[in-house]
Amino acid sequence: MAVEYKEKRRHPRYPLDTGVRIHQEVAGGGFWGTLSDISLGGCYVYTFSPLPIGQSVVLAIKSNDKEINASGRVVSSHPGVGMGVAFSAFVTAESETKLKALIDHLASQPRTSSDAMGVFHN
Repeated sequence: MAVEYKEKRRHPRYPLDTGVRIHQEVAGGGFWGTLSDISLGGCYVYTFSPLPIGQSVVLAIKSNDKEINASGRVVSSHPGVGMGVAFSAFVTAESETKLKALIDHLASQPRTSSDAMGVFHN
């Protein structure tokens, strides 16, 4: 009997290997991670020490000499692997415009079978 998978995400994800600085909203300082994928609704960050589910964060995503600043909340956490972050707001309207342009660019790129997400992306 085959199990059918029903997609629950509202936005398609696109692979993106780029740096992201993570700041906790309740603490100073921050740390770096690497994005594995991104959508209009959020992203997955590879980091050895992911934050707990529910933690509020501010992300500074670096891509193509541009910076996208968004606040969000950790929605999945996988120790030793990474965490999923759902965007809740953009620090500036320009950041939202930059994210939409980045997503449009990624959506226009040819997809390959190696783009399949294979790591815990709940």
